[in-house]
Amino acid sequence: MPQRIIGVSKRLIEAASREFLKNGFENSSIRTIAQKAQTSPRAIYTRFENKEALFEAVIEPAYSDFMELFKNDKILYWENAEKGMLPQNPEEYYTKYLDFAYKHKKQFTLLLSSSKGSRFENFIENLVQMDLDYLYTYLPQIIKNQKDIPADLLINWGISDTSRKLFFESITLSFYQNLFMPFKKKVPLNEAKEYIIKLTQFYTAGITTMK
Repeated sequence: MPQRIIGVSKRLIEAASREFLKNGFENSSIRTIAQKAQTSPRAIYTRFENKEALFEAVIEPAYSDFMELFKNDKILYWENAEKGMLPQNPEEYYTKYLDFAYKHKKQFTLLLSSSKGSRFENFIENLVQMDLDYLYTYLPQIIKNQKDIPADLLINWGISDTSRKLFFESITLSFYQNLFMPFKKKVPLNEAKEYIIKLTQFYTAGITTMK
């Protein structure tokens, strides 16, 4: 087995990060990354299974930390919802996610703008699906357990028919596509948070007035 030289992995990660940011995952090459890291393609493949594994190494641990944060928030939200405790300020969840992105600028730039061709290119869609999975799991039972809810609300939020489910999928996708827009446009964080508050208020108001 070839001996691993100390410091090569760090140089590879740094070189790969610059290359992925410049050219995106799809258009970056292992050979170019190796040259810029002053090593060989063979040295990369002794450390990483393939280019995608190298890309994953660049965005970790920020990616895993964010997904864990997002998942835990969804669990907490719906567990509280079962107890009749909905958040007074739901925008706090989303300003937190935006804050996380700004603190991990390089990794989120790669996820949002440079991951095409990798398994991470559906990052936003994965957030949407996770959100919808919890919605479809928890909401019907919550509504069923609330004996004082009007019948028309049960129909509106039962999410059992195809058109209504399509609506929820479309509106959720739209929200998450716009969630990170200020990050992508390099809007200052304080202004980005103001944007998120307005965005959340807009979507929440629209959902709650559905008939």
